Amino acid sequence: MENKLEISKPMQSRAPVRSADTAVVRAIRHEDEIRHGVNNPNRTNKPAVKRTGESVPAHTHAGNRTRYSGTPSKAHVKAASKEQEKTREKSRVVPLVIMFFIAALTLALYLGIGYYKTETDKINRFVVVEVGSPVSEALFFNDTLALPDYEDCNLDFSSVKIDIPQTIRFTITYLWTDMECVLEIADSTPPTGIGIPQKLFSVEKLPDVNSCVKDVKDRTDVTIKWGNIPDYSKGGEFKAEALLTDAVGNTASVMVPISVTCDNTPPVITGTKDISGFTGTSITYREGVSVTDDYDENPSLSIDTSKVDLNKPGVYKVTYIATDFSGNKATAEIQVEITKKPKSYVEQETVDKAAQKILDKILKPGMTQKEQALQIVWWCRYNINYIAKADSTSRNRAAYDAITKRTATCYGYACAVREMLNLCGIENMFIKRYPWRHSIHYWNYIKIDGEWYHCDSTPRKNYNSYFFMYTSAEIQNFHHSGWYGYVFKVKNYPASATKSVQKTIDYANHKVKK
Repeated sequence: MENKLEISKPMQSRAPVRSADTAVVRAIRHEDEIRHGVNNPNRTNKPAVKRTGESVPAHTHAGNRTRYSGTPSKAHVKAASKEQEKTREKSRVVPLVIMFFIAALTLALYLGIGYYKTETDKINRFVVVEVGSPVSEALFFNDTLALPDYEDCNLDFSSVKIDIPQTIRFTITYLWTDMECVLEIADSTPPTGIGIPQKLFSVEKLPDVNSCVKDVKDRTDVTIKWGNIPDYSKGGEFKAEALLTDAVGNTASVMVPISVTCDNTPPVITGTKDISGFTGTSITYREGVSVTDDYDENPSLSIDTSKVDLNKPGVYKVTYIATDFSGNKATAEIQVEITKKPKSYVEQETVDKAAQKILDKILKPGMTQKEQALQIVWWCRYNINYIAKADSTSRNRAAYDAITKRTATCYGYACAVREMLNLCGIENMFIKRYPWRHSIHYWNYIKIDGEWYHCDSTPRKNYNSYFFMYTSAEIQNFHHSGWYGYVFKVKNYPASATKSVQKTIDYANHKVKK
């Protein structure tokens, strides 16, 4: 009987292996062979041959190991498949866990950084305040801190001098982070002021700018200087710019209104007249001469006497030149006649000495010029006797005779008053009646408290008084017993006062009423 190899019954009875399981079966078998040394070159690895009447075991045991010697069973394949699936599941889960951990860590880090940034952004690193404004730590927070207990500041704001422009650097610590901060106390407000309207003439310079601006206000020292100045040489209404600058450089412009007058009118010279004098004597050129101007209260007056020779008889020309502050000029000419000194001439020093003796008796210390003038006019009126004829060859002679001999004509009275007024420093001049019909008359014109008044110490018939500080209107309207004699060339003399002071004069006691 021929021996034939037969496949064992179990193999014959196994259901056909599906193609889907083939790869799994091969993998299991290969793995099993490696574990059990099937591929050992020293070992014969022959498939079990079933002889007739013998059975082939499905697998054999070698110790605790199981070696598959034939085709795996369906259960075995299923178990191996589950184990392989678990291995695959593990290989997929581990990366996912790692990725999840990394993602969670990244998210936590992102959220932490965002929270830190959000909190630290609540702190202002640089704050500017105006000088004088209150300061506090709250200025450096633009929102409420979530963790205020973790914030600290090394600056004591109560000690900051807010009136001084300065830069203060300090540190705010929050969430364990030191943040450098700056507090800038700045003066950005320019000074203020108000322009004071000015009036001036076209030839004048602008006054000191500090006198043209008022109510200057600033927290620091302010300097003022002129800025843009218009051309006002032709007069008109203008505005000049005053620049105000404080200690930190803030500048403001203040406009100063300026009303400018263009003065083209020259001054007026009055009181000039021809003068006569004697050789070897002096001449008072300014006596009775005054200068007025429409704008200038004190126009200048110069007198050109260069052509006069006081030691040589002759007729000389003298020129008066008046100038106002605008440069306008006026001139007037007179003639000076110098003659040989008469034998009766009295030297000025002699007249002064005689007059001073009288003044020492009638004047008291502390008297005003008004009181002094009243005593002089009163004394001459009641201590000098009127005569129709006297030596009038010179003013000195007439004054000296009136004071020492106590006799004089109207000319002598006026000369005596003039002499004493000169010694007291009271400005005065003669006024001569014009026109006149029967006789010439002289009286005095005096300047008291800046105003001109008429005085006359010459006695009047049946009029037991005198004239003191009359205005031109008052003396021109004086009438007594049909006498009217106070006429003169008004234009040749300075304008008199217009307000009467007669109520202030006590004629009977020759005193000024208080």
